[in-house]
Amino acid sequence: MKIRSVYELNEAMRSALSWRRKELEILKMLIKKHKRKHERYVALHRAAVPVLYAHWEGFVKQAATFYLELVSRQWLKLSELSSNFVTIACRSHFKNASDSDKVSVQEKLIVFLRKNNDKRVIIPTGGVIDTESNLKSTVLKSIFSALGLEYDAFWIGKELLIDGSLLKYRNEIAHGENTDIDEATYEQLHELVIELLENMKTYIENAAINRKYRV
Repeated sequence: MKIRSVYELNEAMRSALSWRRKELEILKMLIKKHKRKHERYVALHRAAVPVLYAHWEGFVKQAATFYLELVSRQWLKLSELSSNFVTIACRSHFKNASDSDKVSVQEKLIVFLRKNNDKRVIIPTGGVIDTESNLKSTVLKSIFSALGLEYDAFWIGKELLIDGSLLKYRNEIAHGENTDIDEATYEQLHELVIELLENMKTYIENAAINRKYRV
């Protein structure tokens, strides 16, 4: 997807969030229809948790990639980019330098930076955002750092719920454990995921509007 403006970014994220919310609401309604059938009700609560988590991980990766695409399409000079995006632009050079003890190899990084500081660069969008198939708070914090987003009190305040509830129950169920998910727990996880998705969208939109990708 080619995202060249804040408007296109907002539309892409609105669409991505809309279908996810719709699917989760449909799932919630289906579960409520089976409230009088206890075994189905319990089974559906358990089945819903991996779906909730999948939308959490999927949207974070998708929204982050949209943002990378926007920044890449600005065709900014290396000297105009914030340090986190300079790092992303130079990833392959950093990797080569860190993998070698030879000064001649490490020098190539310095030469690249000096030669390209006033040249427009392309920000890679593939293989940059890694949720590690286990989107816990420490991984999320790393993604925020890569994107130059502020990992503030809101996200810090959600760490216990992300790690100790959403991720914990998803992993237990995915690994075949007989973890009981009651109605209250499911409702809490549903509301948590919706709130996380909406805030992820807002944080990226604000970063784009305020051009946080620039120095």
